[in-house]
Amino acid sequence: MCNAENYALEMNHIKKEFDGLQVLKDVSIHVNEGEVVSIIGSSGSGKSTLLRILDFLEHADSGTVDFGDGLVDLTTTKSADIHKVRSKIGFVFQNYNLFLNKTALQNVTEPLVYSKGIKPDEARKIAIEQLDRVGLADFHDRYPSTLSGGQQQRVSIARAVAMNPELLVLDEPTSALDPEMLNGVLGVIKQLGSEGMTMLMVTHEMRFAYEASNHVVFIEGGHVVEQGDPKLIIEHPHE
Repeated sequence: MCNAENYALEMNHIKKEFDGLQVLKDVSIHVNEGEVVSIIGSSGSGKSTLLRILDFLEHADSGTVDFGDGLVDLTTTKSADIHKVRSKIGFVFQNYNLFLNKTALQNVTEPLVYSKGIKPDEARKIAIEQLDRVGLADFHDRYPSTLSGGQQQRVSIARAVAMNPELLVLDEPTSALDPEMLNGVLGVIKQLGSEGMTMLMVTHEMRFAYEASNHVVFIEGGHVVEQGDPKLIIEHPHE
């Protein structure tokens, strides 16, 4: 349990089983406001499953989440509880999840209009600001098929940040990128972190976690086995 008064997220006692295999075994983590937390570990250790549970893309077998305004049971199927949690999260997927028939600007604008009810002119203004923020000022009218993987991921980040979430959640944001594209996305995430954006990120890139995070959680075999400062965890792990 986090004792800090400025925590942004607590996930407590998360358990998840698939076909008799326990993927998450009583996992608890917390994220403070303005903190960038990276979850690292080997493939199959439950990292991405934890993020999917947080956004109710998977249901937990047990566990709770708290954004500072009361516990929500992660086994719930109540639409009000699910909406309450999802409204606080901006989710960035590893495969971008962009609309291929929409421009970069439309991909960022339309969720603001249809999900948040923002007037189109205001939504367009917000979208332009966020695309410019991630270095895509000259790509507003480009379709995803004409963008590199790194540029598509930056559109995805702009779309999530435009929704003004309390927490930006990133699931392997660089898994499909070559080193040059990775550096561009890393730069954007580091910039957002320096501006105070609270983030929870799963990554298999140790350099990425080292440079972009101020707290690392190492999950192995469904357990949190170690966590703390990236320099200590990555350079001098106990496990």
